[in-house]
Amino acid sequence: MANATDALCVPGASDFNRAYSRLHGYIAIVICIIGSTTNTINITVLSRREMISTTNSILTGLAVADLLVMLEYIPYALHMNIKIGPQVNKNTYTWAVFVYFHSIFSQTFHTISIWLAVTLAVWRYIAIAYPQRNRTWCSRRNTTAAIVGAYVICPVLCLPIYFAMNIVENEVTRENNTEFAEDLALPHNRTVYVLEMSKNKELVTAIMWIYSVILKLVPSIALSVLSTCLISKLSTTERKRQRLLKRSTLERHEPEKQTLSEEASARRTSRTDRTTRMLLAVLGLFLSTEVPQGLLGLASALAPEFFKSCYSMFGDLMDVLALFTSSVNFVLYCSMSRQFRCTFARLARRLMYPAEEPVKLATKLEPTTQVTGPL
Repeated sequence: MANATDALCVPGASDFNRAYSRLHGYIAIVICIIGSTTNTINITVLSRREMISTTNSILTGLAVADLLVMLEYIPYALHMNIKIGPQVNKNTYTWAVFVYFHSIFSQTFHTISIWLAVTLAVWRYIAIAYPQRNRTWCSRRNTTAAIVGAYVICPVLCLPIYFAMNIVENEVTRENNTEFAEDLALPHNRTVYVLEMSKNKELVTAIMWIYSVILKLVPSIALSVLSTCLISKLSTTERKRQRLLKRSTLERHEPEKQTLSEEASARRTSRTDRTTRMLLAVLGLFLSTEVPQGLLGLASALAPEFFKSCYSMFGDLMDVLALFTSSVNFVLYCSMSRQFRCTFARLARRLMYPAEEPVKLATKLEPTTQVTGPL
């Protein structure tokens, strides 16, 4: 029989929440450990002298935000989802403050990641659509300003979340002890502290509108539009490259210098396209997690009771999907960027065989500041 939760949500939502909550902590910690490692590698590789570019600077800023989210999520998952022992009291005032901090910290830095992804899409579109203005519009100075702006403005945008929750003091007796039954080491008559949504429904509704529209749907729509434009430009440049290659093949009698120039141009376009495809994959991962959260947040703004009845049932699942999205960028970079693979391989060899570090690398590698080249 459907319960009250299922009446406002999909059938079986509460059953799914109970079943998944037993696994969430372990899944999240594994993803966070792997993701922290891969994002540390991303930062190390992308910040190398030979990898310097405006695109890679944005990717480095994104990796820093993702790394901070994952490092902070590990103690949260241990505290909330993994039962270390009956002596652990999850409802002290200190832990309540930590959960309060977690809810603001994680959302803030995840929002930074989202807007850096939007910046990345804008920079990539400019590089393809307006290559002659790319050096000016996407200069190192403008890129640094965009990254710093994301780290400064996003905490301000997330500030309303601070007012959405309150730390509430409850007295636990033998009659109402079921909710806190895991704290077996403490007496039944005790004080516990829990984090609850504000009783001001108008305030909570306004905050849910900010969360769903400004923090989720607006960047998702921007990413969707920019991704569509990038795909369109990608198709156009692919057709142009095919025409160049075809003309180069048919017109063998042309001067050799002109033919080589056209082939070089085709190769540069091919490298640009590979980078664009990789960045489109990154943007697609963001959209796959942000759109569902935005829509559920919008439903909670339209119907405040929906948040507790349905949104919270899938909160852990959405968390782990967002963590997974932030942890797989390393795989995308390795699979789609030859320069990233080579730089990572050199760093790995230096780490494993420090005595065999080649001296000649310094003369072979030159820094680049082009966003149109390979990642």
